[in-house]
Amino acid sequence: MVWELWFIAILSIFVAITFLHSLLLPSLKRGMRVVGEPLVSILVPMRNEQMNVKGMVSSLKKQTYPNFEVLILDDESTDGTRDALNLATYGDNRFRIVTGSEKPEGWIGKVYACHQLGQQAKGEYLLYIDADVRIEPAAVETALAFMQRHKLFLLSGFSRFLLPTWLNQLLVPMQHFIVLFHLPIALANWTKWPAATAAHGGFMFFERTAYEAIGGHESVHSEIVEDVAISKRMKANGYKMWLANITEFCSCTMYETNEGVWKGFSKNIYNGLGRSVGMATLVIIFYVTMYVFPAILLVLALFLDQPLWLVPYALITLQALIVYRTTREPLFLAFLLPASALALVLLLGNAMRQSLQGQQVEWKGRFYG
Repeated sequence: MVWELWFIAILSIFVAITFLHSLLLPSLKRGMRVVGEPLVSILVPMRNEQMNVKGMVSSLKKQTYPNFEVLILDDESTDGTRDALNLATYGDNRFRIVTGSEKPEGWIGKVYACHQLGQQAKGEYLLYIDADVRIEPAAVETALAFMQRHKLFLLSGFSRFLLPTWLNQLLVPMQHFIVLFHLPIALANWTKWPAATAAHGGFMFFERTAYEAIGGHESVHSEIVEDVAISKRMKANGYKMWLANITEFCSCTMYETNEGVWKGFSKNIYNGLGRSVGMATLVIIFYVTMYVFPAILLVLALFLDQPLWLVPYALITLQALIVYRTTREPLFLAFLLPASALALVLLLGNAMRQSLQGQQVEWKGRFYG
């Protein structure tokens, strides 16, 4: 039938686009050298992150770059985070623990925590990382040298994700898939067009004068998806910003439980689409048609002796294999792409429903909606 050939042709184009983007996405390379020794401030907001303190501090202590300070903000934690920080950083004068103040009206909690850290930092460069991010010993040195070589004012990237639960496996790596498929990498990195922008708040490396010139985190104080918002401001103000493949140097366990995955993404996914019912509906239709339907065709092909119907599933699996090989995620997840797409559309649909009904998502004792 004609529709089958058209469907296969479209999916083949998607594979080609993803492969091209995987080639265009720059990667951090070992052995790059920093010019001079500018002070780097590593800034970590923490709210109820006791379980992440030891691993995070340990990874920072191992950095090979000699000139850095670490500021960790305890954002009104109630779970023993402060005691764990005192113990983990004791005797190391490179670390300073900052007591966060109460969030002002109209600010997003994490954004205000980052704002406070930026105000107290002394570095010429500011590296914001999340508490669940672990960076390899050469990460700061390599990323700074990369910024200097390419004359960047902001470098961001998505870590390699560690996936302790089944919902983690289905949803979290889809961030890599969405970026390598939908983001026009050439426009994102080689133009200052704000609309072509992606960033990940778990790794945001700023040149300080540019950060301050755009108003820092205060300029995006009410943005839930603040990483993309501040990246767009950098571009809009003429500063060069790149998204890079940092998966060789950074890993991250975003969520420890299935409930955490659901709540965490529910907080951001609909807001990331500008709370647009039309856009969310288009995304749902697109992913059901292009990435759930091939699994239905696969099953039908086995019963109805339609070998051509196997091709769409093979193509979307190939597309996912390109993504997960590039980003160092488990390759078997590529074969589960229809399940990942279904989980994505269910999550987005539920987040849209909650927003339209005026419900808020609770996250670490704060509410978002």
